[in-house]
Amino acid sequence: SNENMTTVSRLSPQNRRSHESALIDDHLYLFGGWDEKLKCFPRNEIWVMKCRGPERERKWMKRLAGGRSIPPSCWKARCVVLKGIICSFGGRKKDGDCLGEVYGLDPKKMKWMEITTPAGGKKPWKRLLCCLCAIGSRMIMFGGTSGLEEIPGDHLQSGAKQIQDKFNLFCNNE
Repeated sequence: SNENMTTVSRLSPQNRRSHESALIDDHLYLFGGWDEKLKCFPRNEIWVMKCRGPERERKWMKRLAGGRSIPPSCWKARCVVLKGIICSFGGRKKDGDCLGEVYGLDPKKMKWMEITTPAGGKKPWKRLLCCLCAIGSRMIMFGGTSGLEEIPGDHLQSGAKQIQDKFNLFCNNE
């Protein structure tokens, strides 16, 4: 449905860094991140650009996503595409806390959902700047940093801990 779509001609997203982006078919999706004033951009504000076709059709469109589980605004999160869903993990909120949940954006419906891992599965530590890879219905996540959180059993140096683990997450849509 297109009721939430706002077309913005000759405009583009505000300058940002540490944002997330994904390419599905011929559309580029961009969301999140922060600007030089440390303003976090909301992750329900999705910028979309068609990447193929005539130049006149390659304009940014701003879409507002809804859903039951809209992730908090953050930066330094990572995303991959699994079965047409943009899956986002980690990041840092404005208050400095790291995130450890997996959220999914269905770009056809423009709806966010929380993605669960199988019952009994070990949940990864909260982190930012990790690496995500998509293989079939799995999201492989490894590395990153804990930000300012302490991981039990490890002592921190300079306020952050480099994480050297790997998680093989089978993602289930709710």
